[in-house]
Amino acid sequence: MAKTSLTARLETLPFTKKHTKILGVTGIGWALDAMDVGLISFIMAALTKQWALSPTETSWLGSIGFLGMALGATVGGLLADRFGRRYVFAATLLIYGLATGASALAGSLAVLMVFRFIVGLGIGAELPVASTLMSEFSPRAIRGRVVVILEAFWALGWILAALIGTFVVPNPNGWRWALAIGVIPALYSLIIRWGTPESVRFLESKGRTDEAERVIAEFESSTAISTQHHANENTRDHAH
Repeated sequence: MAKTSLTARLETLPFTKKHTKILGVTGIGWALDAMDVGLISFIMAALTKQWALSPTETSWLGSIGFLGMALGATVGGLLADRFGRRYVFAATLLIYGLATGASALAGSLAVLMVFRFIVGLGIGAELPVASTLMSEFSPRAIRGRVVVILEAFWALGWILAALIGTFVVPNPNGWRWALAIGVIPALYSLIIRWGTPESVRFLESKGRTDEAERVIAEFESSTAISTQHHANENTRDHAH
């Protein structure tokens, strides 16, 4: 079977329950990322008072994570092409989840900044990998709107950050408890590792066609959610 035929079979499928599951898995990953990014502003405000941070120190604390994200984004795609989307997605969630939890124990600004940098590395590497994973599984006819729905999970994460920042951070040592909540992505990575199929495109690129065939078969046997819409899209495509 030609390499392109496997991917073509996947891309022309209707949107199924399997697609919904992957959208939920990657979307929750995005929401957890956004929660962490949004939460740091509340933590910075608390530490400015508790640790008497100067404006410069506060700025560094807020910026170090974005520096890590920039670096992580440059290597995330390379790692995904080498080791697989699913593995890198899970690994980056694990890394930044553990680093966030560890930062709850930080006793100095320097230690906290080191952990925040590691958190940024994980988030920066995870975001493009999650988007790629979802994009490569999405039916071609509705791929754009599926990715938009994925990105909408970012807003959910900010809402969670606001809730935690409002009800948890103001309490004694609340900023530590807020960061401890960040361990959730590390636990969630286990779901990613065992519950998400690997990208068919990646499997094909590595010559693992038998595995790719099994993944496609699972999607082909899954219940379609948008069969009629998909049929209409195909009709318009053929008309052109």
